[in-house]
Amino acid sequence: MEPHKVLVLNRSFEPLHVCDMRRAIILLFTGRAERVEDTADLIRSPSVAWVIPCVIRLQRYIQRPPTQTLSFNKKNILKRDGHTCQYCGRNGSERMTIDHVVPRYLGGKTIWENVVSACRSCNTRKGNRTPQQAGMRLPRNPSRPFSALYLTIMAQSARHLHVWQKYLPAGAVRSLAGNGHDKEVHPCNGDGQSLSRLS
Repeated sequence: MEPHKVLVLNRSFEPLHVCDMRRAIILLFTGRAERVEDTADLIRSPSVAWVIPCVIRLQRYIQRPPTQTLSFNKKNILKRDGHTCQYCGRNGSERMTIDHVVPRYLGGKTIWENVVSACRSCNTRKGNRTPQQAGMRLPRNPSRPFSALYLTIMAQSARHLHVWQKYLPAGAVRSLAGNGHDKEVHPCNGDGQSLSRLS
């Protein structure tokens, strides 16, 4: 059940958060939410079969909490990049390292726009060189995530990005699409602090 994540929208269709399939089905079953988008998968009990949703909308408007500050740290860089090496595309989960695209000795800064997740092998191969000097390809330029809320949502969107993106601001999708979040699809209907201590 855990691989299925469901995007929860406010009554106003504004994204609120992501929940697991069990929570989403409880919200639907109790009438506190309605289906917006479904997957092609079913979950069965002895007496009933439920279509697994990928987007639901709450029946009651929820006041959103204040915007969270987006911390610049290794955990959030890995989230932004989908725990995927930005050079070879390998998913290494928590074992990924952080690489400066333009090395610090060449003037590269420790900011969102110059750090990416990299597997240990690619990080070692690249060394203190630019991707061009090392003959390695960076498929897209790294960027600052849209916000803490959307970073969390997008970090769990690999299975549903093609459906979820219509409910997210364009900037949130652009900041993450191509960073390992669109590798796996699932059919549905319808401010720089130093990271040297983290590397």
